Amino acid sequence: MTTDSSTSTLTPILVKDERVVCCECGFKSHSIISHLMTTHGMTVHDYLKGHPGAATLSKRALDTLTSKVSRSASPDPMNLTIEFMGVTLPVDAGMPASECKTLPWGYMAPTKGKAKASFQRVVMALARHDEKGLFKNPAMFIHGMPGTGKDALIHALSYYTRRPIAEVTFKPGVDLSPWFYTRSIDAQGTSWEYGHLWAVLTEGVKGRDGEARPAIVLLSDVDRADMAQAEWFRILADSMGGRILNPYGKMIPLFPGTQFVCTANSVGSGDERGRMTSSNPMDASILDRLGRKVLAHYLDWDDESKILRGKYPVLAQKCPEIFEGKGVDGKPNGGQLGEATKALRSAIENEELYAEFTHRSLCSVLDECDDIVHFRGGSVPSTLLKKGFNAWLDGLGSDDYLTAKRLIDPFLKGGSGASGDDDE
Repeated sequence: MTTDSSTSTLTPILVKDERVVCCECGFKSHSIISHLMTTHGMTVHDYLKGHPGAATLSKRALDTLTSKVSRSASPDPMNLTIEFMGVTLPVDAGMPASECKTLPWGYMAPTKGKAKASFQRVVMALARHDEKGLFKNPAMFIHGMPGTGKDALIHALSYYTRRPIAEVTFKPGVDLSPWFYTRSIDAQGTSWEYGHLWAVLTEGVKGRDGEARPAIVLLSDVDRADMAQAEWFRILADSMGGRILNPYGKMIPLFPGTQFVCTANSVGSGDERGRMTSSNPMDASILDRLGRKVLAHYLDWDDESKILRGKYPVLAQKCPEIFEGKGVDGKPNGGQLGEATKALRSAIENEELYAEFTHRSLCSVLDECDDIVHFRGGSVPSTLLKKGFNAWLDGLGSDDYLTAKRLIDPFLKGGSGASGDDDE
């Protein structure tokens, strides 16, 4: 019997420990810098005073750091850009954030479907410059169902690019005149006192460098303007041609590059469905001055579910089937909530259901679900979404309540509606 010498004599495996040793306590690591501070309360300078010439970084760590370090100059503040909705936009580093809008909670720009296509048109129009470097398109009218993100898009654009915003929200009964000009009385007699909106329209908004920039004037819910407000709206619509009438009857030029964005739930002929009772028909001559028109759409469920999962991380972790699932054919679908949402919005669009189911409605449903999970100590009942939907269903009339239940029942575990005996 012979023995294979290659297996009988094994070559020992040598492991070279390249870590450095702390001279204070014998701790080993490729870097002992943080160890010195956290364990011994010593800076590297203090450590080397007591142990001259001692290593604090291993050769391997030093080689790794030096071999992979790449440096590039920070961008010029005057040339900052950001890509938003597929369009490269300049960022104004000189404009204070206080003059711009904040990013809506959980905001994400649409990445697919009709919502992306329509909002991309808005961004391109607002970003276009003429040969003088001024914004080319002075006005835009965005209309669509509530909760389609019309105002949120403009807020996000302002946030990302640092473009100043002056916002006017039309609410019946609110006097808009102080935003433009009002009579004032002092020791010298009567005069005119000019408001913030007038200053923005005629003087722009000053940045940190003292230079004025044109603003976006966001006119929100323009179809809710009452008769008194409509007169101010007419002045604004007329000013979209570049001039505005002052209280003395003189036409004053607008600050160059000022843009107007009008948003509404109706197209200007009043709400055909009768849901927006404060929505009024708009003067055709005013509508004609509002520039290009864009119809806003609900987000594709892939986009909307990402936003909702970001807003409700506990639900996304504990019950992901709410947001995504598979149909009977094995193909991926929008999960319980996604499929129910599609059914409700389709029925609303076809006027089979007299209700609204917006992103705010979705958040109300998930707020209820989140509360249930919280007060159950993290336990998730199998009928969680069924219970959560009560936050929206309880706001419907009896007929619409039954219609909505029939629409969403096939997609929810245990069906919709409240019950006291189906907690698991």
